[in-house]
Amino acid sequence: MTAFTSTAAYYEALADKEGRLDREGPFLLDVFRRAPGPRVLDMACGVGLHAAFMAAHGAEVTALDLSQDMVAHASRRRPHPRIFYTVGDMRRLVGEPWDLALCLGNSFALVNTPDEVEDVFHASFAALNPRGLFVAQVVNGAALAYRKPRHRVERHRIGAEEVVAVKSLVPRDERTLLSLSFFSCSEGQYSSVSETAVLLRLERDTVLGAAQRAGFDALEVWGGYDRSPFDADLSPDLVCVFGKPSVPGP
Repeated sequence: MTAFTSTAAYYEALADKEGRLDREGPFLLDVFRRAPGPRVLDMACGVGLHAAFMAAHGAEVTALDLSQDMVAHASRRRPHPRIFYTVGDMRRLVGEPWDLALCLGNSFALVNTPDEVEDVFHASFAALNPRGLFVAQVVNGAALAYRKPRHRVERHRIGAEEVVAVKSLVPRDERTLLSLSFFSCSEGQYSSVSETAVLLRLERDTVLGAAQRAGFDALEVWGGYDRSPFDADLSPDLVCVFGKPSVPGP
């Protein structure tokens, strides 16, 4: 889990702030309203996009990422009095019980093995309020579109800097090679930076099985933030809401 250590500032070019939150925000706010309290854990928080969104809607957010560069960038770019940014490992969580935990942006795929997927679920189960909720989103590794190479090129402006971002995904066996390249120009000066990571290809049964073994109940399973039914061949994403089993009354 060493991805995105040198490209944090450039990753803004792929964050797609307005479009992404338009798609994801209503779903996240609905789950937040159902959580038992305001304490939210944003695991693998990246540039702080979701942390800032949740804080703006009343959450008290702990935003955690393994990359010191990401945490430093998010702290500068999206400071908020209700966000505590910290460097930490989502496989080994430390802190207060949270009411809602988020693991978004296909961050589960950054762990090294399926066993470490289970480590994240076990850590999250232990870190949640007894009535807390856990939202997990991964790219649907079984989708037909995910079984062949994909490339995405975008142009963005970050401050005075024009950035061309190239994202490539090349699957092989149970892994996918992710390559991020950024070409930028600022005041006539050109530069480039690249980074790669090997992602796990995660499918529905793998995710739900790991969650169940950690003790979670799957409350909702969707093919996207729009709550479309999950289709193994066609759904681009797997979006799940997990909760702890209800404790019987006396």
